[in-house]
Amino acid sequence: MIEEEFLARKFHYYYSKNFVKEPPNIERREFGFGEFGKKISQRHFAFKNLADFNNFLRDEVPFYASCSPAHYEFPSVPDMQKKHLLGSDLIWEFDSDDFKTPCAEEHTLWKCPKCGLGGKGRLQYCTACGERTVFDEWSCPECLNAVKKQTLQLVEWLQDDFGFGKGLSVNFSGSKGFHVHLRSQEIFSLPQSGRVELLNYLTGFDLNLEALGFLSETGGHYSSIPLNKAKGWQEKLLSKLFSFLQGADALQLHSFSNLREKEASKHLLESRESILQELKNGRLFKFGKKSKQFWQLLLEHFVEGQKLFIDRQTSIDLVKIVRVPETLHGGTGLLAKKIQLEGLKAFDALSETIVFSSNPVKVFAEKTPKFFLKGNWFGPFEQQEIELPEFAAVFLLARKSAKLKARGKGEKDEA
Repeated sequence: MIEEEFLARKFHYYYSKNFVKEPPNIERREFGFGEFGKKISQRHFAFKNLADFNNFLRDEVPFYASCSPAHYEFPSVPDMQKKHLLGSDLIWEFDSDDFKTPCAEEHTLWKCPKCGLGGKGRLQYCTACGERTVFDEWSCPECLNAVKKQTLQLVEWLQDDFGFGKGLSVNFSGSKGFHVHLRSQEIFSLPQSGRVELLNYLTGFDLNLEALGFLSETGGHYSSIPLNKAKGWQEKLLSKLFSFLQGADALQLHSFSNLREKEASKHLLESRESILQELKNGRLFKFGKKSKQFWQLLLEHFVEGQKLFIDRQTSIDLVKIVRVPETLHGGTGLLAKKIQLEGLKAFDALSETIVFSSNPVKVFAEKTPKFFLKGNWFGPFEQQEIELPEFAAVFLLARKSAKLKARGKGEKDEA
């Protein structure tokens, strides 16, 4: 297949000119590699050092390179039990597919595997034959910014709530999201049960408001937490409550209860200062039969708005292998770039991970939505021959959304 050969040539050139310095403690990790169109086709590899790993990348040119967060005594042994687990890092994964951003309808394509009909959006069943559809999901700056926002929130929580600063690193996945790595002695021996507990905290899973100190009825009022004693989720929820109640109008208050707007105004707006003062002292203002329902709905709304949408399987699986930072993603041609924490907020994933040239390449594009790379929008395309910058051509070829045509004038094998 000429597309695979073309991409392999480009990947080889990149790895011949760049030395991958990840991961640390390489001699204790298991590696897996993928081919064109398949993320993992071989695993149970091990390397003595980074030089050996880089030689492998240059000689074998895998389309995907993944490694374990786990450290093993014998990482290359195929039997998982005989690898002898020593401990494991923690990895949290965010993927734009898990975020229901409005833009997703514009850059998600559906297709019927039975009759071939397709279109834009997330249609679940084919309108022609009723078969369940499959999705071709793309990412844009808007949805990646939503993922980045959650990544930033996770880093902040890990630092503020748990004191994890050292050993934290972030990299773009190379496609639709971000990976947050935590490599520290505090979590190295943490069992899976502890990892689940930590994940539940971060995602607000099954969060019990009363266990946090909210909503119990004592002394004629509902309980809260004194502001100066609040920690973790308590502090997050109180902060949101204060911010909301300081500026809420009658319509906003009404939306969280069965109160009519007039009642909301009378009971809550006229008592705003008292409500805020009570909240500081650890009490939720009681204004009638519907007040507990009001506070519960409001708190649940803020829990939903604060929880993190982390991929659960990656976060608790000690043996799952994930993308090696600073390697190429075989489905996009983008770099799984490691990002300095202080630079994460300004990071532009679809520009800063481009490693190939702007030399023109001719391709035949099959069907694509409008997509963004390196500061420019391309497409949409459908069944047409086009000339693209090499980095955009690689992107479509890697996604199997285009076929290679004759080389564009001046196109060279350079990154």
